[in-house]
Formats: sequence, C-alpha cells, structure tokens
Amino acid sequence: MAPLFLSKDSLLARPFRSTWDLLSETTSFINMREDAEEYQDTLRNWRRRLQESSRDPEIQRQVREEIVTLRKAFRKDGYDVSLGSFDIQCEGFRNETSMNEGYRRIVLLIADRVILYEEGEGNHLNLWEALEQKSRKISLSGNREYHHLWYRWKGRVLYLAGADSEPKESYARFCQIVQSKKLLLLASLRKLR
Repeated sequence: MAPLFLSKDSLLARPFRSTWDLLSETTSFINMREDAEEYQDTLRNWRRRLQESSRDPEIQRQVREEIVTLRKAFRKDGYDVSLGSFDIQCEGFRNETSMNEGYRRIVLLIADRVILYEEGEGNHLNLWEALEQKSRKISLSGNREYHHLWYRWKGRVLYLAGADSEPKESYARFCQIVQSKKLLLLASLRKLR
C-alpha cells in the first residue's frame, strides 16, 4: 500500500492551515492595537499549542474556537479583525509624475471622531474644496486636520505619500497619526482602489 501524503489543500490539512491563518491575521490585528502587550501571552500559548499538537485535531479545534471567540469579542466592540491582514505605510513625498506609477490623489480630513476623504482626478485644491463641502453638510465640528496625499495599493499595503501642497511638518504629523491610529485609518480607507 502506498503511503498517504496530504497536500496543503487536502480536506484534512485545511482546518490546521485555516487555524494558523486566523491566528496570523489576529496577531497582526492585535499588534496594531495600543493594548497589544496584554494579548501576547495568549498568542504565544496558541502558537505553542498548535505547534506541539499539530496532529491532534481536538487541540486544533479548541485553539480555533478560542481564536474565534476573541475575534467575535473584538467585532462586538466594533473592530474588524480582518484589517490585521492590511497595512499602511508613509512613503515620503510625490509629485504629478506619480500618476504614471499608479498613484492617485486624495485629501484626508481627520477629525475628532471621524475620518473623511475625497479622492479623484482633480487637483488637491479641488478635492479639498469638495471635502470641505462634505464636512459642512454633516455639521462636522471640533478639531480638523487636512492632509493632501498621493495613494496606491500594492497587495495589502496602502502607501501614502505627501503631495507638493502638503507641508513637511503636517506630513510628519500625519505619519505619527498613521502609527497611532492605523486601525481607524485602515477601516476608513480600505475601500480605496
């Protein structure tokens, strides 16, 4: 009798791989959170259990259920855990020639509780004016910060670069916001294409 080999796509291999995929995406999501350190022991425990019990379907099922339970708790709190598979990177400054490389114009409005944007073919000033009108219609008040940027997706990474009309200090502040509010930005911008 020939030995039985399981391909990575076989029915028996799928739950194990899917559990690892869920764990990887969940880990990436958690690492974007300010309270990431609180979850590190749990994540290590899940990885250890999966590695040590790779042939034990019961352990895999238990770990998977625990991961799914945590993901449901995040979802209940309003988070989209699938954002863990995405990233945002600041990429310096760009100019009009960026369109030849697949970049598009965008103006972001970062307010206290919301992020709005306007993107398109118009110049950054026209996009800013359209965004300003949009913000007035919803009676947006409080702190407002506008950023004139170029964007493009490469795989699951959103690259954002400052436009000529974006002051260097403003772009540096924006890059700090990217690091501190990555999940909020991803949730707001992931539909850009």
